[in-house]
Amino acid sequence: MMSDTHLSLYEFLRMFVVIGVTLIGYFYLILNLITVRKLGGVFQLLALIGLSAIFSFMMFRSENMWSGEPSFSLALMFGSFSATVIFYMFKIMIHAFESLGRE
Repeated sequence: MMSDTHLSLYEFLRMFVVIGVTLIGYFYLILNLITVRKLGGVFQLLALIGLSAIFSFMMFRSENMWSGEPSFSLALMFGSFSATVIFYMFKIMIHAFESLGRE
């Protein structure tokens, strides 16, 4: 049975980007953890999971986001996306400043 929800092209592309960025971010960390096998990778993965949980909870509890009944899956997607973007923003910034110090 098909769902009654039909997304416009804009909404579909937005959801595609949200899910894609989140999956690529997690896949990169897991692949890095498997190949490099350093303790820092475990801490990074745990930090991203913790940030995703916190941001998903904040999205779910936000009064401004919900006009109708809250959707847990939507809060989980947007919370994980926000956490992934912020995590990689700080990761790239730390890597850039670290490489400046090596010269």
